[in-house]
Amino acid sequence: MAFNVEKYLSSHVRHGMKVGLASVLAYVGAELIGLPYGYWAVITTVIVMQMHVADSIQMCLYRFTGTAIGAGMGILMILVFPPTHLYTLIAVFVGTGVCAYLTRYDARYRMAAITMAIVFLSSLQAENRIEYSLFRVAEIGVGVLCAFVVSVAVWPNRTTSVLLDRLCGQYDQVADDVLLLMDNFLHRQRKTDPDLFFDLAREVQANRDLYNKIYSTERRVFRDDMAKLSLQVNTLNSVVERLQSTPSLLNEVEGDGFDIIMTPELNLLARHLAVALRSIGRGVQYDPHPLARAVDRVEQRFIELREQGVIERFEVRRYFQVMSFINTVQHLGEFLLVVLNKPRGTV
Repeated sequence: MAFNVEKYLSSHVRHGMKVGLASVLAYVGAELIGLPYGYWAVITTVIVMQMHVADSIQMCLYRFTGTAIGAGMGILMILVFPPTHLYTLIAVFVGTGVCAYLTRYDARYRMAAITMAIVFLSSLQAENRIEYSLFRVAEIGVGVLCAFVVSVAVWPNRTTSVLLDRLCGQYDQVADDVLLLMDNFLHRQRKTDPDLFFDLAREVQANRDLYNKIYSTERRVFRDDMAKLSLQVNTLNSVVERLQSTPSLLNEVEGDGFDIIMTPELNLLARHLAVALRSIGRGVQYDPHPLARAVDRVEQRFIELREQGVIERFEVRRYFQVMSFINTVQHLGEFLLVVLNKPRGTV
């Protein structure tokens, strides 16, 4: 029986190995440059190392900038207040209070308050309190640097990969939903789950948060096609918004539905819509000409039927429901054609 490496090196196993490696590097690095308390570097590494690269980078920035600000505040308190019991209490109150108040502007000031307290109180018995404080900043800096390097260079667990997997699955789902909606519409406007897009709409909104995280962190380290990724995220959001009303259009039909004369044209359009959606979700090239012909064929067939007076069989309410559904899928096809024909071959 072959040894399955992937089975035993799961993402959590790899993460544990990365944290261990970064911790060792941090401790050795602190020793090499002569920092007295290398354990601060190790503690920092364990704190900032996250499962995904984007989260690790974010934590590295958060930890180091918060530490620098807190150390600066601690040094200021050391310079202003003498090391007596009363003034120590006043310094702790002022320093931590100011940093905590500043969290209204930036969350990193919470780390600043923690660092200020550590720097100020742990240096009370030190001969040179300012030098002691600067050593703490250097040790934390070593830990942050080691965590960053290992997170990026060793088995990088990319948030970009997570988002791309999500998009692929979500595009497949919406493609299946398009086929389902069309099948229900053509089968005498069969009833459809009114919450068909409820869960998907929430997931699509979460994609924007992941994209913003990638844009603010991973983009600075890895060369990703952010224009393409943005197009995929925004396109899916627009597609779901356009389709959310279609279950209501089907469910509001009262009595027996109608057989739709345009069934061949609409079936062809739905199939090409599904293929186009799956292609966009996978980020692969797709020839838009078949979809364009399907959209045009629906338009031409509708004009033919209108000239023949066929649509007069619908009462006003039923006409609105039927035509609204057809217009929705037709406009969806036109929208996807715009996306597929965007310059630079982004999709």
